[in-house]
Amino acid sequence: MTLEAIAGIMDRWQGTGECLNGRYFWCSDLVIIRKPGFVSMADAVRDMIAIGEFESTCSALPINDNDQYAD
Repeated sequence: MTLEAIAGIMDRWQGTGECLNGRYFWCSDLVIIRKPGFVSMADAVRDMIAIGEFESTCSALPINDNDQYAD
């Protein structure tokens, strides 16, 4: 997925209300925020928690087949 494609999705979400009206985009192991800074990222995390998506977005990745996780 290109940055241009992600920007298009975020632009569309401004009208639909998704992801704080397009202020962030997420997929597995990736969160992109439209404006840089702590406040923007904290807003995105709060929204992901509120809508029940935080576990999908920010899950620990196994480091081996023994179900151990990276620190």
